[in-house]
Amino acid sequence: MQGDCMNMVFLVLREIKYFTNFYNKMYQFLLFFQPLVFLTIVYFLQQLRGDINSDRFVVASALISMWSYVLYSSGSALVSQRWSDTLKLLIAAPVSLFQVIISKALSNSVIALISMALSFFYARFIYGFNIQIINYAWFFISVLVLIFSLCVVGLILAIVFVVFQNVYDYQNLILTPIILMCGVFIPVNQLPIVIEYLSYGVPMTWGIKAVYESIEMNSLMYTSMVTSIIVSFVYLILASFIIKKMEVILRKHGKLGAM
Repeated sequence: MQGDCMNMVFLVLREIKYFTNFYNKMYQFLLFFQPLVFLTIVYFLQQLRGDINSDRFVVASALISMWSYVLYSSGSALVSQRWSDTLKLLIAAPVSLFQVIISKALSNSVIALISMALSFFYARFIYGFNIQIINYAWFFISVLVLIFSLCVVGLILAIVFVVFQNVYDYQNLILTPIILMCGVFIPVNQLPIVIEYLSYGVPMTWGIKAVYESIEMNSLMYTSMVTSIIVSFVYLILASFIIKKMEVILRKHGKLGAM
């Protein structure tokens, strides 16, 4: 058990080191410059209209940056391994495939937290936004819950992208619908009824809801956080089962095609 935990820590640290080095130009853009682009849009919206809720839009820009980073990094986690023909080596390694994938998803979610911190830094010191957070402790807890949900979603993305060959071509199309569906800009209860019910099945929806509620110390944030954790655990168990099946297929056939 202790050995498994040490392996997980090593894998997470290794992934964080890989994705934060300056040789990965795409991820550096997602991490450092994308928040600046979104905040620039928010800044000019405020200049033009003056009546926008800058707090919510600053948080929204941070959430978009976090989600897009997890989408591209976690979605590509195993695809890049397959392209470089090292996926077989992962199977032969003395760790389970589940540990490898979840370490990638977890590290990407932790790095996404850096994107949120940078968004707040840019908002305060470049654009002069003064974000009103009543209780920073509860806000941080809600962000950790969101990180957990992002980790689980990243785990699912890694599975989907490696199993279905053509999904990777539609990666950009996934970005915006999920942002809208999870209530980043529009509350989920204002969406069409069918989409609303679908949204409640996504762990990120509850995590994002908890983040917004924690800013105002809305009493519903406790329910949202607990629900996000429960839904995330359901997805985590499902992902674990699927990855074990994937591992059997890889060991048997040596490759994963479209399934």
